[in-house]
Amino acid sequence: MELIYTNQLDGFDPNKRYRNADLFRSVESGVTKVVVVGDHPAIVDAYEALGVEVIVSELPAAQGEVETDPSKMGVAALREWLTAQGIDYDLKAPKSEIIKLIPAS
Repeated sequence: MELIYTNQLDGFDPNKRYRNADLFRSVESGVTKVVVVGDHPAIVDAYEALGVEVIVSELPAAQGEVETDPSKMGVAALREWLTAQGIDYDLKAPKSEIIKLIPAS
């Protein structure tokens, strides 16, 4: 099971499992991968201690400065968006390849 720890208030993918990062108290059993959005070292440390794959994604810049259409994002922002969505991609892939991973809306 994959979990995404974030403090976002909207924009959730109904096919993903989310937890409020500020409410983290302990690891959950059965978790095989964790995406942590923002700076939450306690979550990262706790899951890494169990050998669970952890991906850390930076928080986006202030609202109004953030591109919300993934197809228009720069490479770094697109990679962060894909990570936050729990979408795996090749770290060496060019933008032309990773942009193909954006789900159709």
